Amino acid sequence: MKHDLGLLENALDSLNEALRKFQSGEDGDARAYKFAVLHFTHSIELLFKYYVTQSHPLLIYKNPFSKNIEKEYTIGLWDAVQFLKNEGKNISEDLFNDLEWVKRLRNDIEHHKFEMNVHKVRRALGRLIRATMEFSNDHDLLDLAQSVEPDCRSTFETLADEYRASIAAARAEAIDKSGDGEAYDCCYCGERETAALVEDAYECLFCKEKVAIVECCQCNANFPKTEVSVWNDDHLPHIDYICEACESHIMSR
Repeated sequence: MKHDLGLLENALDSLNEALRKFQSGEDGDARAYKFAVLHFTHSIELLFKYYVTQSHPLLIYKNPFSKNIEKEYTIGLWDAVQFLKNEGKNISEDLFNDLEWVKRLRNDIEHHKFEMNVHKVRRALGRLIRATMEFSNDHDLLDLAQSVEPDCRSTFETLADEYRASIAAARAEAIDKSGDGEAYDCCYCGERETAALVEDAYECLFCKEKVAIVECCQCNANFPKTEVSVWNDDHLPHIDYICEACESHIMSR
């Protein structure tokens, strides 16, 4: 029995299967969440490749001049992204950050370990839907919501709506809660303007993670702890931190 899928059909098939796996997870099969994430990321990569083929079908291959084209490797996600940029198409900061975050998540699943609670799975899939819809709408690729199969539409719409509502609420709360009235980007979940400055830490109102603020022992400027290095790990319990600029300056002497 033969089963053929074109590039776009393959992408939409993975999208629909991701939604079904997510619903299976909601119905009690916790293992299904992992496969939902994998199917979603596969769908996004294929959609980007599909856009490239709209300029020319052979551009999906790394070597479009090959005499044996069917055996050539196809391009990856970042090749497709660069193609879009070279065409002058806009890749928003939100979309680019989502793509980077999603690729890291898929690599963790495929090559290391996967640990994610249900709340984080819902947020991850909502994030993927946002990235996919933004890409499709910006480039007139297709109406993604209408491309979802009937049995999956309710799940698709619920995830998309929940995510949009959660992001909007987190961004508004971050400004209200921040000691300086400013909202900051979160280095954990990658969302923009969802973190508040609360005393000596950045607190994300979306993923709930906190990042301590520390002082560089050289320039005395303040930085998130994730952006500095430990400078004296042999002199605990007092720890000195150094920022990237100061460390580079010292090491270049």
